Amino acid sequence: MNLRKAIKANLSSNMKLRASIILTGALLLVLAGYYFGWFSNTSNASQAPSGPPPTPVRVAQAVSMTMAPHTLLPGTVVSLRDSVIASETSGKIISIANVGDIIEEGGVIARIDPRDAQQMVDQRRAELQRLKSQLTYHSNYYDRVSASDDTLGVPEIVVAEKLSNREVAKADVASAKVALESAERDLKRTFITAPFAGRVVSQSIQTGEYAQTGAPIARLVDIENLEVSAQVPASLVQPISPGTLLQIRGMGKTLQAPMRALVPVGDSVSRTMELRVELKDSGLLVGSPVRVSLPSAQPKDVVAIPRDALILRTDKQYVFVVDDEGRAHQRSVELGYAQKDMIEVLGDVAPLARVVVRGGERLRDGQAVKWDGQDENAKDTATTQTN
Repeated sequence: MNLRKAIKANLSSNMKLRASIILTGALLLVLAGYYFGWFSNTSNASQAPSGPPPTPVRVAQAVSMTMAPHTLLPGTVVSLRDSVIASETSGKIISIANVGDIIEEGGVIARIDPRDAQQMVDQRRAELQRLKSQLTYHSNYYDRVSASDDTLGVPEIVVAEKLSNREVAKADVASAKVALESAERDLKRTFITAPFAGRVVSQSIQTGEYAQTGAPIARLVDIENLEVSAQVPASLVQPISPGTLLQIRGMGKTLQAPMRALVPVGDSVSRTMELRVELKDSGLLVGSPVRVSLPSAQPKDVVAIPRDALILRTDKQYVFVVDDEGRAHQRSVELGYAQKDMIEVLGDVAPLARVVVRGGERLRDGQAVKWDGQDENAKDTATTQTN
């Protein structure tokens, strides 16, 4: 009896274990089915794409624009007025402007001791006064002896002599006036003034030193009216009219400035001509180096694309053009003019064509692509076609 109960209990336990194993296996099978997609419905399978998904890229449009090849020329910012101011008279320097001082037009740059010049003025003035007195005396004497009634009975020879004395006195007075004016100019020259507004950039003499006539005193530079001076190779000279805007780069700045003149005389050694470009309110400094972008050929209308769209290989160069279906097609191109980040292309690329500028290196001809704004472009195209 006990044996029978034991056998029955053992069978019951084996059945429970077998059922547990079957249930666990079924559960694992269901989980594996969901994991590997065995239970996906047929409608989703039929909607899945047959090929690989479109490759994400970035695109831009080809444009029609006017271009000309440019050559970068080294240049220097120069001042229109850069002068070494010299002394117009001699004497001891009693004051001079400091380096860096800004002097207005007519302002004093340096002063020469004026005492000697002042003494000469006083002397010339006194001499003029003496000669004027003599002229008055001789004029009055002549007037008396040349009276028409001849009451004094003066001989004609005496009258002629008095006339001569009066004329000589007149000449002496005129000469004295000239001498006085010269002395007054020498006195004014003891103030060495600026012929134009500028900045003192150097001193050639110091306070207490003796300046000779014509000796350099200081260098004055106009820092407002500036130009760019550049040497252009004669082979690159193109007919450019004054006022043409040229690009100037220097001191971290890029600006447009009008050409003032191209000096049509070449240097026999360097074979270059001087180019002058006006600068106004540029913020550039005198003497700073710049580069001038000069057209080296006549402008022409071209089809241009961003440089990033180019794919360069050892044996060819090409771009990818995207059609309205979203597929990229390889187009071999030749390169032409370049301007900033745009470059001319010669080949099967039309204006407004959509070209790949990012992600083109890994594309194959005819491959499907997608890009930001693709849906909006498709809507616009569909609306256009409907209308």
